[in-house]
Amino acid sequence: MLYLYEIKNLYNDLCNFEISPHESIENFHIRSEMNEVYHLLTEQEKTELDKCDYKIIENAEALLHHLQTVYDFDNTKRPIEEWWWHLHKISCSELTVALEIKKMNS
Repeated sequence: MLYLYEIKNLYNDLCNFEISPHESIENFHIRSEMNEVYHLLTEQEKTELDKCDYKIIENAEALLHHLQTVYDFDNTKRPIEEWWWHLHKISCSELTVALEIKKMNS
């Protein structure tokens, strides 16, 4: 459970519009880092990361509005697998991300 703390912090900070867009964009970099180590995550960490993803999708339009002053989503060079860098496509339903939130026994 090396990443659980970081993932839970990510979840708490994702839609914090009180912080600057520069600080908020760091959350997307953290999400990309989690994508790189996904194969190392425990089932609990994957479940928590799914919750983060769901939160991103549910708040795509608000996040886009908050972050577009510091990031040009229209000209992103990130791969589509890192769909969080393509909020403009999610918010206009050009890109659909299907998630399955797993139920965890605590």
